[in-house]
Amino acid sequence: MRIGLYGLPTAGKSFILDRIDFLEAVAGSKLLHWYDPEFENKDKAGRDADRRAIAKIMQSKSDFIMDGHYAFGEEISFTEDDGNLYDVFLYLFVDPKTLSARIAKSLKNSKYLKYDIAEWQNREITELRKYSHSHNKDFYVLDNPPENQFDDIEILLDFIRAIKGGYSCVNYAKACSTAILEESDGETITLLDGDKTLTIEDSSLQSLGYTTRLFDGNYYTGYQAWKHHNELKNCSVPVFSKMPVNLNDRVLSLIGGNPYILTSGHKKVWQYISTRLEIPFFGGEQMSADTKYYITKNLQEAGKTVIAFGDSMNDYYMMKQANVGYLICKQDGQVSQSLKGCDLEGLILV
Repeated sequence: MRIGLYGLPTAGKSFILDRIDFLEAVAGSKLLHWYDPEFENKDKAGRDADRRAIAKIMQSKSDFIMDGHYAFGEEISFTEDDGNLYDVFLYLFVDPKTLSARIAKSLKNSKYLKYDIAEWQNREITELRKYSHSHNKDFYVLDNPPENQFDDIEILLDFIRAIKGGYSCVNYAKACSTAILEESDGETITLLDGDKTLTIEDSSLQSLGYTTRLFDGNYYTGYQAWKHHNELKNCSVPVFSKMPVNLNDRVLSLIGGNPYILTSGHKKVWQYISTRLEIPFFGGEQMSADTKYYITKNLQEAGKTVIAFGDSMNDYYMMKQANVGYLICKQDGQVSQSLKGCDLEGLILV
């Protein structure tokens, strides 16, 4: 398992690497300067050549985590060799104001204050996620809302341990896709988000009284899904005698053949809903926005036409990838705030 740890200067990547004792941890900048002491004095072409050389050296290793930079301001440092090197990309997100304060105190990095830190960080996340989607790689944003800084990184270390132990949204998507293909006999498959798409309310809030701020960053990667799953395990689930949520009749009327529910909600709640509706579901700690995207992509590559229903950023990549994507509006007719600024062209509003 080769893991790339990315983030802006002063985000805290080195602090994390220094705490990892269960996997070989490699400081990318130190390795570069060991390979070429004149690295900093070279032009961009020379620096990129050194980066490619380091990536090829690290290809001989099978298990490690190494930090790196996607860009330095407007200069892209990420190379195709970097992309080929890693199986998993982690991105350490830190509040832009916190980053700006740290950068201002750093003699080495203060030159980067001329850039919009928030825009720079979001651009890196967008581009690395896009790269991961096109190359079937796992991508996780490590954030910590609402503070979005890490005084305690134990949860990050636990997540990296989980990855080392086999946690993978890409692999889970393959397993889900295989199961769907084995069960389905038609050419069209319908993928349904659960909460606020198939249901009117959030099922966890409605049936368990559970709320969370884990998704405030609006990333919906496997890291947030993993944390969400761990929180849900502490919820007490009542014995249901009737449907615990109100269903969206408009969505139910639009469902075609071979429907499947993809949800990050509580497993026992959705087992009940799934059984009542007689629609199979897939969920759990690895059901993220990226998992839904990969399931859609895998089914299409197997020759299936995919219709997708969703309501938020957690479903965005699935809906955009699908042959037909239905975006479920809120009861007031507005789309989810999580989709503000997203390209909604081609989606059918319901």
